[in-house]
Amino acid sequence: EVMIASASHHGLVDANTKIHRVPLTGLKPGGKYRYRIVSREIVKFDPYQVAFGDTIVEGSYRVQTWDPMKEELSFCVVNDIHENAARLDSLLNHVPLDTLDVVFLNGDMIDHWSRENQPFDGFLDLCVRRFARETPFVYVRGNHETRGVLARSLMDYFPTPYGRHYYAFRHGPVSFLVLDTGEDKPDSNKEYSGLVDFDAYRAEQTQWLRRAVQEEWFRTSRYRVLLMHMPPSVDARAYGAAQIHSLWSPILNGARIDLALFGHTHRFARIDVNESANHYPILVNAPDMVVHVDVSNGRLEATVKKIDGQVVDTITLKP
Repeated sequence: EVMIASASHHGLVDANTKIHRVPLTGLKPGGKYRYRIVSREIVKFDPYQVAFGDTIVEGSYRVQTWDPMKEELSFCVVNDIHENAARLDSLLNHVPLDTLDVVFLNGDMIDHWSRENQPFDGFLDLCVRRFARETPFVYVRGNHETRGVLARSLMDYFPTPYGRHYYAFRHGPVSFLVLDTGEDKPDSNKEYSGLVDFDAYRAEQTQWLRRAVQEEWFRTSRYRVLLMHMPPSVDARAYGAAQIHSLWSPILNGARIDLALFGHTHRFARIDVNESANHYPILVNAPDMVVHVDVSNGRLEATVKKIDGQVVDTITLKP
């Protein structure tokens, strides 16, 4: 069966635009598909006559859609790359890209977005070359993605099915919870020039989070994994992280989270279960490390490796 898909809005097929997002519908969970990309040049765009130039065809690539019934799962997490594509390239050498189901980019992949080419040069072209033609990635927004003149375009370039940067989904035996921690300083900080509103945004997420962790599909999955950029903190000087702790930790501690993955601090940390603070194990990943998580044989195993391949830590969890 062949499907021809294109994007249109308000009755007009997307044309004469830099950004093309083509949604596919009707795909089966766990279905195996091939796709190719067809792009046709417009050389003349008059009101009543359009002239086309060359047609470029790229592909074909193989993909498999996500499947909540899948028994095993493998994924990796990188963060705080800050447009250092060479470092990202080295980190990806230490994970089995051919067997991964998904790659998580856990925030601060760019430094501050002021030029259109930054995400392409900084990480996106590399991701496409190494894995993203056939393995999907999930982009978790960090605090640096909120900075720069193009920061408000992030959803245009990296859209989600939900139209927001926080959501939950299930793939195989794992339910994933993705939260957007926002900025790390108060909204009134002079660096933001009065153009941020993260206090209200985090309160909005809090209301959503209370409902999300009660969803039956979330509660009944074999594992629940949390991803967000900034780790919660009780330190009042770390304004954003302290607010996250105050608002979200009471909810998360009651959500039977199996593993939480953070970045932001640029230092590796493993924080085991603490009944007075975090009721789930935490891995804070550093910029020069990658986390590989394998879910199979009745356990979840997370391995942290440095850029030279050295194993930093391993954590094994039962459901």
